[in-house]
Amino acid sequence: MGIRELCWGILFAVLVNPSESDWLNCGNITSCNCKWSSGKKTASCVSAGLTKLPHLATDIQVLDLHGNTLLELQEDAFAKIELLNLQRLNLSLTNLKYLHQNAFRELRILIELDLSRNYLTELSPDTFKGNERLRLLVLNDNPLSKLVAEQFPTLQHLKKLELSRCRLRKVHPFAFVNLRALETVHVHQNLLSYLHHDTFNLPLLKTLMLSDNPWFCDCRLREFHKWFVRSNLGNEEVFCTGPEKKAHMSWLDISEGDMVCPPSALSSPSVIRTETGADINFGCFVRGDPKPTVTWSFRHSEIVNKTYSDSEVFIYKHSFEHFDEYIDDFINKSSQWFNVSISNVTSDLAGEWRCNAKSPAGEANAYLTLFLPKARTATARSAPDYTKFFIAIGAVFAMAFTGFLAACFCWKIKRRRVPPSRSFTDQEKKLLDTSLAVSCDRTSAEMGSSYGFEMFDRSMSMESEDTQRCLEPVQITIEAPSGPFPPPPAEFAIPAPYGNIFISVQVTGHNKEYPDLLSGGSTLPRRSRTCFLKSPYDNMGPRVTATGSSTWSLPGAKGDKNLKESIATPMSKFSTEFTAL
Repeated sequence: MGIRELCWGILFAVLVNPSESDWLNCGNITSCNCKWSSGKKTASCVSAGLTKLPHLATDIQVLDLHGNTLLELQEDAFAKIELLNLQRLNLSLTNLKYLHQNAFRELRILIELDLSRNYLTELSPDTFKGNERLRLLVLNDNPLSKLVAEQFPTLQHLKKLELSRCRLRKVHPFAFVNLRALETVHVHQNLLSYLHHDTFNLPLLKTLMLSDNPWFCDCRLREFHKWFVRSNLGNEEVFCTGPEKKAHMSWLDISEGDMVCPPSALSSPSVIRTETGADINFGCFVRGDPKPTVTWSFRHSEIVNKTYSDSEVFIYKHSFEHFDEYIDDFINKSSQWFNVSISNVTSDLAGEWRCNAKSPAGEANAYLTLFLPKARTATARSAPDYTKFFIAIGAVFAMAFTGFLAACFCWKIKRRRVPPSRSFTDQEKKLLDTSLAVSCDRTSAEMGSSYGFEMFDRSMSMESEDTQRCLEPVQITIEAPSGPFPPPPAEFAIPAPYGNIFISVQVTGHNKEYPDLLSGGSTLPRRSRTCFLKSPYDNMGPRVTATGSSTWSLPGAKGDKNLKESIATPMSKFSTEFTAL
């Protein structure tokens, strides 16, 4: 019998020791330390550089993952690695940013959970569903900012909840309604200014830490302040941050009557434009606690329900009788509207209206401007009449067409045909007479500088043809010794009514006598100022030929004695020069 018992003991030790050594080596994870602690199998993987949950023995009861980088926990994260016997779980400072609402669902016997010092911005109301045995929940140092209604599921064993330094600004009155076993709540060092008096109305609550929040001690905090002071839930001292007169005052030193809200007033709309005889409505939104007295005034006179200049004015108040302080903004439960209704408005009521709200806590005013523009007489619009426009356009086109025809007619009359230039032989030059004529409108003093000469073809002696020559210019070139001909004088650049030919002649020096062409032309008859008047001489009297001799314009013509004597005037001698004929 003794030998048999010894054999069974050795066999049992062999079978038990390997399993015992399996959980102690922490699944060969060298950065983790597995041991017995307080009678529980504990795996400590603090700052082990893990980025995911380690695969450990399934009978581990305590797991400490503080200081790792997990970032997120997906659905049934612990069930997948079969760590279902966890009672304590430390996930603080693991850089968690996302937490699936079913990440802890299978941890049925979890008692303590630490999620502090992470980056969780929100929690689903079902995050801890299934963890009914949870007693301690630590959420410190997560930027949650707010807690919604029924933020936590029913956790009937939860005794302590820590929410310090979570940047909480708003907590719904029903956020903790399912945590009826709570005894201690930490919400200190957040950004809370107001809380509803039912927020922590929990039957077993013994400690509530509220310090280091910017509490604004006015009417909106009055009820919660009264509840907290009477509940005696802690030994810490809580101070006010505002209003300015109550800053740094302890809650224990402030009475209920000191926590008031000065009135505020806001008109809606601020400007009304309407027409005479219209029906209008406008109002004033007033808040304040205690409730202020509200009046409407116009031109420094208080308005009451009566008739003003054929206009009926009615003032009425609208309060929020069905105000739900748990669903709506319970802080504004003192708000009310004071409305004005005017029928058949007239210009006598146009101007600035004032809404005045006054209470023991202060006074506020709101202003509204009623504007009635001057009546304007509308002018009936008719279709535009384009008759005058079309008449004017037709007249313009008619005038333009008439002017075009007149221009064509004038151009046809005044058009001049210039025959081509040709040269004359010596024989033809002898048959060509030149007539010296003084230019129209020139004085004897002006003739000393330049003269105009007109050349006429001797073969054309008819008066009708003479008139035609005045209108049609003829270009004649006279051969002469080599050398340039001078240009005509400047005065001949402008056409004259009598002139049609301008010739430059180069006269070479010799001993023969020539007529004095520069002397005023006293021996030659003057032509009339217009080409169309008949000359007193046949073919304009005596001429000076191209050879320099004087003769009558017609061979064999007889001149009177005075003309002969005048021709016998002394001839001048001059050197080579240019003379314009």
